[in-house]
Amino acid sequence: MAKSLDFLDNQKTAALKEWQAFENSPALLGANSFYDRLERDVKKMFGYPANRVNISAATQYLLLLHYTAPFSNNCGDVNERGNYALDSKDVEKLILRAFAEKFGMGENHWGYVTSGGTESNSCGIASAFAKYPNGVLYYSQSAHYSIGKAAKLYKHLEIPTKGKDVMDKEALFAAILRNYESLRLPANIVLTHGTTQFGECDDTDAVVAFLRQHKIPYYLHVDAALFGGIPNNQTDAPLIKNAKEKGIHSICVSLHKYLGFPDVHSVFVSTEAPYGEKIEYIGQRDTTVSGSRSIPSYALYNHVLEQLNETDPLRYSRNVHLFSEMLTKRNIPFYRAEKSNIFVIDEPSSAVCKEFQLSCFHENHADGTHSKKAHIIIFPCHTKENMQALADSL
Repeated sequence: MAKSLDFLDNQKTAALKEWQAFENSPALLGANSFYDRLERDVKKMFGYPANRVNISAATQYLLLLHYTAPFSNNCGDVNERGNYALDSKDVEKLILRAFAEKFGMGENHWGYVTSGGTESNSCGIASAFAKYPNGVLYYSQSAHYSIGKAAKLYKHLEIPTKGKDVMDKEALFAAILRNYESLRLPANIVLTHGTTQFGECDDTDAVVAFLRQHKIPYYLHVDAALFGGIPNNQTDAPLIKNAKEKGIHSICVSLHKYLGFPDVHSVFVSTEAPYGEKIEYIGQRDTTVSGSRSIPSYALYNHVLEQLNETDPLRYSRNVHLFSEMLTKRNIPFYRAEKSNIFVIDEPSSAVCKEFQLSCFHENHADGTHSKKAHIIIFPCHTKENMQALADSL
């Protein structure tokens, strides 16, 4: 017994010394002020698509398990394995299945968890050109900037918008038909379900109907970074359903936006797997953009299930309608696309923009002029008091 007590005393002494050393470390001193600032600033964050969701005790525990476990790397194709055993692909496939079922992508879906929306969009475009290497990439001038960045690697054509942020369908149809009839070039298309500035949705049904009518081979990727994370039971929300039936080949959704996961990740899900070369070194096909990827597997899976199975059908719309009433009561003009949670207003003072972290931009008009705008993105996490403070400041 004496030896056991001596061992415990030694352990306690060692732990105390370790804690005292950590207590005086620059990392701890810096971390306290950093996280205090985040807690303060998140209460007035209205201009960017990042919902704050309360992380459940189960997800917190699973996050702790992940970051204290041995390193895992999901290199190569999600459905394949070489000799490397330290991966979490089985869980990654469960996450994909949750979104494939939500979007109606069919049983034979494919995809992976990416580093963010930029990688997911790059994967969608790469998949399109893997299928139709002689195709032309068509995308809207209001598409997320990651689309234009990826487009530089391919033959592409930027399509103008009409109204606010919606792609000009007639301009798109004319360009596709011209390139197909003269050169037989397939159409590789990116449409947006929730544009960055105005929260508009491109008309996917009309585009697919045109392509099918003219028998034009195509690949269609939909960027649904924000709206794709909204649970399917939400009232008055811009949802995507029956994607495979509607002729959509791939969709991306950001997990740190509406779903509010505390790490930056995105899901790319497709109705078919792309071609990938077999890499001898890893013993499997290389079908992803990043090659290697590490995800907090079970924590992410649990969080996705909890959020997508949200039971309160007014979670999305309650604050949207409340904030709309606040602006109307104060005679503040705004534009809100149908079912969107994004309010576009005339740009307020720089002090207001800085305090409430508003995203500012120029709206271009048909006559060549432009006006300064800012947008406000309303999430379930925003309190009535903070929304009132913003409305009063405006």
